[in-house]
Amino acid sequence: MRPTLAALTLITLAACGAPGGAAAADDDEMVPVAATVSAAPTAPAPTAPDETDAIMLAAAGSACKAEDYKAFFDAMIASVAVRRTYSAAKIDVVRYDAARTPYTAIETKKIAASDYSDFPIKMVDHYRQSVVPARPGDTDEHVILQFNQSQSNQISVEWTRVHYDGKSEGGDDLGQAVDLDGQPYDAGGRVDGQLLLYPTETCWQLVADNRYERP
Repeated sequence: MRPTLAALTLITLAACGAPGGAAAADDDEMVPVAATVSAAPTAPAPTAPDETDAIMLAAAGSACKAEDYKAFFDAMIASVAVRRTYSAAKIDVVRYDAARTPYTAIETKKIAASDYSDFPIKMVDHYRQSVVPARPGDTDEHVILQFNQSQSNQISVEWTRVHYDGKSEGGDDLGQAVDLDGQPYDAGGRVDGQLLLYPTETCWQLVADNRYERP
């Protein structure tokens, strides 16, 4: 059994001092990034952003104002500048042995936001994919997200590696999602990782990156 949002909150609270709360699940599959213009985000990027970063920083700022954590997270996926701007000073990175029940932490470390380079998800042609696929060279591996929002506005983003069967109904549809073993995707089943976003005065910031590893 993987750690719950409440349990993982307890792990990271020692560093962040934020209260826990109950969570409500919200699945999200293949929603393209919607880049919108907004006021500047809460802190400047460490270097001058390129055009894409500037657009995504504006999108993140809009999402913060609208309290739209899904749009905010997509901007974070799409831009290193957004991730650096909206990260805690140090990010908790924990690797779990997911072959054990309950999951057991096998490595825990804190990484300065300026040194954090292992964000696990990328955007390719408006679709979410894993940066490092489970099978090297697998360019068809995608990622499905499941969002949970606690009563204290902490956001858990669980991500799962999937393929699509290609039986499209047209448009941007890629067909039905299946896990890497070819079984239908189960929204309540195994996940491959979790990213935690904690609220700030004006938005959210990335505070933890949890990975669930299997043989």
